[in-house]
Amino acid sequence: MIKSSGSEETMIKTRKSLALAAAFVVALAVGGPVATSAASTTGGQGAVPASDAGRGTASRVIRAVQVAQVAPLDPPSAFGHATVLEGPAFGPDGQLYFVDFTAPAGQPKILRYDLRTKAVKPVYTDATSRFSSLQFSPADGKIYVTDYDNGRIDRLNPDGTGFTTVFSGPVDGRAMVPDDIAFNKAGDMYITDYQGSLKNPTGRVVRLDAHGANPIVLQDGLSNPNGISFTPDFSGLWVGEYNLGREDYLTLAPDGKSVVGSGVGMSANVGQGGFDSNSVDSAGNVYQVVLGAGKILVWNRTGDLLATIAIPQRPKPELLVSNLVIKPGTKDGYITVGGDNGGYIYKFRALAPGISQSNGGGAR
Repeated sequence: MIKSSGSEETMIKTRKSLALAAAFVVALAVGGPVATSAASTTGGQGAVPASDAGRGTASRVIRAVQVAQVAPLDPPSAFGHATVLEGPAFGPDGQLYFVDFTAPAGQPKILRYDLRTKAVKPVYTDATSRFSSLQFSPADGKIYVTDYDNGRIDRLNPDGTGFTTVFSGPVDGRAMVPDDIAFNKAGDMYITDYQGSLKNPTGRVVRLDAHGANPIVLQDGLSNPNGISFTPDFSGLWVGEYNLGREDYLTLAPDGKSVVGSGVGMSANVGQGGFDSNSVDSAGNVYQVVLGAGKILVWNRTGDLLATIAIPQRPKPELLVSNLVIKPGTKDGYITVGGDNGGYIYKFRALAPGISQSNGGGAR
């Protein structure tokens, strides 16, 4: 049952809205993935462009397959005339939950997809929020969503009831633009603060405890940090900087409350695209979505480019690839894909099984 609250939605033009709109325009103009260096392929299906990141080793191409359309084309907005889905995560019931970032007021903003029946059910909506990610906390098994426009972290039950805000307000005197979220074993939250630019890198990684309190700025000086994922042992974080096309590695102190080392782990030629969300698998491989390029780059932890996951670009381009999840205990990966055709779920075969971090972080 869909839950509703609030008043008329306020459309706010932000940095990400402009970035998404630009990527959308590029998708229409190019009609295919951003071309960099050629990669070898599997399945005898021909060459597909891939990034030249890593150490120059030839990578294989994994072709994603469309599973279902799960959202209509959203009305025109500050983000262009496109649908943008985000935040896929598996709930305790085994269903795939996700958010519609561009859904208008009154339309479903949190939804779930049943892999068995193929049914899509609305979970929650309101008039003012714009959710950019969704995860399940290991502390209480509830849904946590980042409200990008309003600088909040919200919580609700999987059936859409019990909606409440667990965090809002400034951190170190500055409002948050929360984009993605990951959890450690205790349910503490690690959030990318999507701010900054090439000339003025003011983005941050912020830590909140499992109750949404005691904010700590773990890292600042970033350029639009977006995706965030733990390593399998929770000792570090992979953070993608959207408009730099680079993957930062942050080594955490044992208590997880500070960064004791940092550096650029990997980078890529992304053309006019950008690094959106990311994930890891049980082998520690890093899956980085390239928004505006219709692909996902997969590196091992030492920086070798192992594979490119390609989203088919025919009959129409679908380059607003935003996020992914690898179902824990399996190699079944699922991708949220949007554009001017509506919102879709695609499936791919991961390089290694998913773990709790592949589904947002934390033990389950």
